[in-house]
Amino acid sequence: MSSGGPFAAPAVLIAVIDDEPAIRVSLARLCGALGMRAVAFASGQEFIDALDGVAVAPDCLLLDAHMPSQSGLEIQQQLVRRAVRFPTIVYSADDTPEALDRYIQAGAVDYLQKPITAEQLVSAIEHALATSKSEVRVPRPPATLSPTPEL
Repeated sequence: MSSGGPFAAPAVLIAVIDDEPAIRVSLARLCGALGMRAVAFASGQEFIDALDGVAVAPDCLLLDAHMPSQSGLEIQQQLVRRAVRFPTIVYSADDTPEALDRYIQAGAVDYLQKPITAEQLVSAIEHALATSKSEVRVPRPPATLSPTPEL
């Protein structure tokens, strides 16, 4: 990817929500290698708690569909109830058309099947960012959400 690509400064901020530490760290590092800033959260509740009172919101959300305490769909529905909107990319090993339909109807901009390649991730994030450009966004200061310690 060239230095003048869609992820050039100010860097795009991606929030990764996944209960599996290896996947969470891998996706965050991949985002970093692609020129984006990434913060990772072990649960949807951890992410929602971090949003309360924070001045900076992510540009895009990478959300695991299957987690023990809350599913990705439940997290997405909770954000909708709070009137919080981020372009959301859901990922899962579930390849059924019903899963795709459920998340797209709930507002996800993309649904990726694991394992996710770097090319798929870049394409999905570019699509998500293009989708969000039509919304009015307030300029943000350079602060970030607090990442989990393992990053």
